[in-house]
Amino acid sequence: MAAHFSKTTTLQVEQLLRDHHVKPTSQRVVITSYLLSTEEHPSADEVYEQIRNNLPVRPSRATVYNTLNALVEAGVIREVTVDPKRVRYDANLDFHHHFVDLESGAIRDIPKEKVDEVKQSLGKNFTVDSYQVTFYGKIKG
Repeated sequence: MAAHFSKTTTLQVEQLLRDHHVKPTSQRVVITSYLLSTEEHPSADEVYEQIRNNLPVRPSRATVYNTLNALVEAGVIREVTVDPKRVRYDANLDFHHHFVDLESGAIRDIPKEKVDEVKQSLGKNFTVDSYQVTFYGKIKG
């Protein structure tokens, strides 16, 4: 069964991988397609569960972990660590922050512009080289 993820075509994903000097194997294409199509920030196990039936031969968990590590090293995706016990993955490489729902564990992106006001309020006595903000709470409704 072929993978059908919505945001990008297989050709676009293959080119993205090539642009990052990653050979576009079927596993890499399916995993990258899934990550590009979701707003979630899945763990390696969640990626495995989502893609395992989208390949002619079911990949091992080790293949998924190795592929995710290769994609991170190549700069195609990034790791998100909002829980020290569980690494998650994000294909949104634009600088942004996160909100973590403490009840469900869901992670939502927050555009950097929303936090820039706080950074600007520090005044001229501070030089900020980098920052990453993670909010923790509960999503209402």
